[in-house]
Formats: sequence, C-alpha cells, structure tokens
Amino acid sequence: MKSFIAKLTVLTLAIALIGWLVFSLFLPEYYLPVFPFLLGFFFVVTLAIHAYQLRIAQKDIGKFARSNMLITFFKLMTYSVLAVIYIALDRENAIQFVVGLMFLYLVYSFFEVKEVSKINRLTRK
Repeated sequence: MKSFIAKLTVLTLAIALIGWLVFSLFLPEYYLPVFPFLLGFFFVVTLAIHAYQLRIAQKDIGKFARSNMLITFFKLMTYSVLAVIYIALDRENAIQFVVGLMFLYLVYSFFEVKEVSKINRLTRK
C-alpha cells in the first residue's frame, strides 16, 4: 500500500505541475479555480477504492473480480453526478470542467487499472 500511495502522490503532483504550466503559460483563460479540489478528489477516491480492492483481494479473489466491475460502475456514476452538479451551478465553464474531469478520469483510471492488474497477478500466483 505504501508503494501505491507514493506512486499516486507522484502522479497527482505531476498532474498539478503540468496543469500549472499549461494554465499559466498557454491557456490561462481556461483555468478553473476548482481544478486543485478536483485533483484532490480524484486522489482521495482512487486511494480509498484501491485500499478497499486490496482488502477484498486478500480475502477472496473471486469476490475481487466480481466487485471490480461494480466499483468501476459506481465510480463512473459518482463522477457523472459531480459533472451534472457542476454544470448546473456553473454553465459558463461547463466545457472546461467536463474536459478536465474526463482527462483526470482517464489518467487516474489508467493508473488504477495498471495497479489493480498487478494485484490480480500477484494473487493468482
């Protein structure tokens, strides 16, 4: 778990740095003040889900496989609800928010799938 937290922290800091560079040098008009909170939200959700999946994998690999799809569905629904709420509150910046949300979703999902695949391989051995 320590390794995952370290990798997740590095990923989050890298995204923050890249976002700072992009929004300060190239696209300042598209920066949303909510971006750091969104980044923190993805960090916390990814960490919580990984800890839960790790606990399930240690107990029962069959349950882990079944729960993985359900967790992914609920995660996607949570992010969709977040997008709908934000769009309802701030229609003017909806496109920037959705693009940022989808970018973070893709990056964190790719990272999470990579790490969950490692868990799956280790528990099969």
